Amino acid sequence: MRLLSLLFAFFASLACQAQNDTIASLVDDIVIAANRIEVRFSENSRSIQFIKKEQIEELNATSIAEVLQTVIGVDVRQRGINGVQSDLSIRGGTFEQVLILVNGIKIIDPQTGHHLMNIPFSLDDVERIEVLKGPSARIYGANAFTGAVNIITKPKEEIGATVKLETGSFGLLNTYGSVSLPISKLSQQISFSRESSDGYRENSDYKIYNALYNANYKNQNGSLNVLAGYTDRDFGANGFYGRESFTEQFETVQTLFTSLAYEQRVNNIKLSPKLSYRKNKDNWQFRRSDPSFFQNFHTTNVLTAELHAHVTHGIGILGVGFEYNDIEIESSNLSNHHRDQLSFYLENRLLFFDEKLDLTPGILVLNISDFGTKAFPGIDIGYALNRNFKLYANAGSTARVPTYTDLYYEDSGNVGNPNLKEEVAFTTELGFKYLNPRMTLSASVFNRRATDQIDWFRVNEEDKWMPENFNKANYLGFELTTHFKWGSSTNINGSFDLSYSYLNATFEENDFAFSRNALENLKHQVIVSPVFNFRQFELTINARYNDRVSLDDYFVLDVNINYSFKKHKIFLKAYNISDARYRETNLVEMPGRWMKLGFKANL
Repeated sequence: MRLLSLLFAFFASLACQAQNDTIASLVDDIVIAANRIEVRFSENSRSIQFIKKEQIEELNATSIAEVLQTVIGVDVRQRGINGVQSDLSIRGGTFEQVLILVNGIKIIDPQTGHHLMNIPFSLDDVERIEVLKGPSARIYGANAFTGAVNIITKPKEEIGATVKLETGSFGLLNTYGSVSLPISKLSQQISFSRESSDGYRENSDYKIYNALYNANYKNQNGSLNVLAGYTDRDFGANGFYGRESFTEQFETVQTLFTSLAYEQRVNNIKLSPKLSYRKNKDNWQFRRSDPSFFQNFHTTNVLTAELHAHVTHGIGILGVGFEYNDIEIESSNLSNHHRDQLSFYLENRLLFFDEKLDLTPGILVLNISDFGTKAFPGIDIGYALNRNFKLYANAGSTARVPTYTDLYYEDSGNVGNPNLKEEVAFTTELGFKYLNPRMTLSASVFNRRATDQIDWFRVNEEDKWMPENFNKANYLGFELTTHFKWGSSTNINGSFDLSYSYLNATFEENDFAFSRNALENLKHQVIVSPVFNFRQFELTINARYNDRVSLDDYFVLDVNINYSFKKHKIFLKAYNISDARYRETNLVEMPGRWMKLGFKANL
């Protein structure tokens, strides 16, 4: 806390020297799309990071999971390369406690959180990614337990085409193509991609197909967006689940996601009705060579209807809305189930003292057909010392509903628990943001007190894994992010990013000797990302140090080189150039040094 106080005092003094700059001149000050009410990044009183398309292009990443590895406080746990199967946690939570959204529409998978990153389009279709840390149940309801990730797509408004080809180690071959065909007020884009690899170890090969249609129609008062995406994933799942000796596992997943979203402004009122549908089919096989030996089939269907209204008034913005989710699963292992969710939220952003002070209290009331009714209150508070420096605090309650895998799954090594209760937590956070033309800096401390948290346990190694509600867990953490721009020449310039997080997680004693998920958080996390630009060349370095409480710590260094000419580029990326041996989960060792070479043309 002494360090945090010194940082506050130092940057407050810096802030006093920049009274005349407008916030728009300081940063790319975007409206955070994942918010229910419209609030710009600089004005938001929460811990938020966003990755722009330009930053994604710098990284030459293949998957969204790879991009999120550059965000402090986010723990990406891959079972193989290029995000073929990956889980996310935020601030020490489990992968079930993170909410994924596409264009502000939340993705629900009642089977398991393992499927939340089956995003039905290519990374090349992504406009930006927003990461909201801290409790978001007040805004979205259950399962936004530790935070949310919002993936934004946007069709191009000019006619054109893009072609991309990547090849590299382990028989890597990725192709992507898109065409944008705007017609008058209609912007539309169609894209296809195929990604494949022979795998870096036995039974780790994969094939991924993606297809997307994205269209946006604008008129004088509003806009209509249509999105339809599909992904088909086949992958060897050597040791992915259960035990390391389960080397012949194989999985196929098909995900369809469609949405229809309309926005209409009438004077000081904005109306936003949305309709979406998601279908996920999962086939898991214990023996790839003999599927009939043991396999599971799961199909989930989720239909969502939303209506949001924002009313701008004399001292702020009032937000009100409701959401209905029709959720069902058909499963050979979990049997068939149906669940209805209905939520109503109300929040009001109030501005005082020439808009220097903002207060946003709110509440969401959620009824789940098999768990009853819950209320999630919360509040955000911010004070802008000037246009550069802002203090903020927030607090809120949150919950997570058990998945059907938690409740009913059973095989030779696992058994569900139909008596599980929902997880609940209360989180508080205090932080600041400092912005000027060459530097941004933010820091925060947070505390999350959870009760009835769910994890899979067993007493002895020969026992089956079973989920239980263990009583109490406490997470106390600190995060610091910095971004510096350097160089005045258009030919020689660059940037430097440094981020650090610390998390101390303590748990009430229990009788279980082995835990699968909740006791594997990162204690220390450091991310360093310098970028160097020299004429047509760009060098990006990404260094990550992760100290996990239950596994060996590791340091991974990736280096990327771009050469751009006209609207095209050639790039070379080297992963893990120090050839570190490391695991992001306790069962799957990640590859050593490997490389890829690519070409992207904009026509």
